[in-house]
Amino acid sequence: MGINTYEVMYIQARDNYPYNVEECIEKLQYVIAADSEHTGAQFLMGKIYEEQLEDYKQAEFYYRMTLYLDNEYLPAYYQYASMLINRNRIDEALKIIDLGKKVPGADRARLAYLSGVLYEKYEMYSTAIDYYTDAKRSAMNTYFMEAMDGHIKRVKDKKNLEKKSKKKEAKSKKEKNAS
Repeated sequence: MGINTYEVMYIQARDNYPYNVEECIEKLQYVIAADSEHTGAQFLMGKIYEEQLEDYKQAEFYYRMTLYLDNEYLPAYYQYASMLINRNRIDEALKIIDLGKKVPGADRARLAYLSGVLYEKYEMYSTAIDYYTDAKRSAMNTYFMEAMDGHIKRVKDKKNLEKKSKKKEAKSKKEKNAS
């Protein structure tokens, strides 16, 4: 049994993304029209809606469709959670990350990293550092570990800025009360 035409078209679409989006979309439309349950095509269409068209509702539709068709399609968990974090939808992002952790073979380092981003975005710096540290522990390559070191340093710097800002506020409040 060989690779069917739809798989070949999907591979061509993947090869074209993100360099030739028009051709990629054309091939994906053909694949989805012929095989609406093609998980990879659904996912890639979601990425196009998110990254190229900035149509987050459509992107979410395709990510959800991908997970409906195959709840073990790991790239959808990473991409969908990242989009939700960027859209400030914290509760939904946490649910997607938690679901992703249950999938066999999930990249636990990547999911911990996404959790760190989420908590950093909401200025929960200690929790973000904990997740970045967990991501570093689970990492399987040096570059990812070094990236986590950079994230931890950045968050610690933010934490220090917050402390300095609070001290400044307290000092100015004290001076106002003294006058």
